[in-house]
Amino acid sequence: MPRMSTKPDTAALRAEHAAFAQIMRSHNQRLFRTARAILRDDAEAEDALQETFLACWRSAGTFAGGDSARHWLLAIARNAARRLYRRKRGEPHEFVSLDELGREAGWGGGAADPPLAPDDRAAARETLEAALMTLSAEEREVLILRDLEGFSGEETASLLHLT
Repeated sequence: MPRMSTKPDTAALRAEHAAFAQIMRSHNQRLFRTARAILRDDAEAEDALQETFLACWRSAGTFAGGDSARHWLLAIARNAARRLYRRKRGEPHEFVSLDELGREAGWGGGAADPPLAPDDRAAARETLEAALMTLSAEEREVLILRDLEGFSGEETASLLHLT
């Protein structure tokens, strides 16, 4: 009777690692943006991203396939970033309304506004980033998921466990 090897098949492991690496590469930027939106710091977002990759690798067998992989990965990234945020800073104490932030930033006008010159776009981006950093972690998450990642309202609510 042939002996059964307890070592995993090397070719299968290489294929599994390659598939995992491809999934992570294809979602890396959105996972980083999500973590960065919560943590407000690139280095901390990278730490959360590493925690996300480890958690995804460890729990890959638990992915049921009911939600999209993107949804599953973003949920893991969000949880990793929020754990890091709570551990390092605690929960925010002040919440500012989005309407108030928009008025303070001078946004409005709509489609009639002329396109911005490159220098003005850079300044507008800095203003937007500064405004985003004044939001609570939860408010930033909603904006990032809806406006940058393109999730619908229902998907965003589901991902963030909101009604």
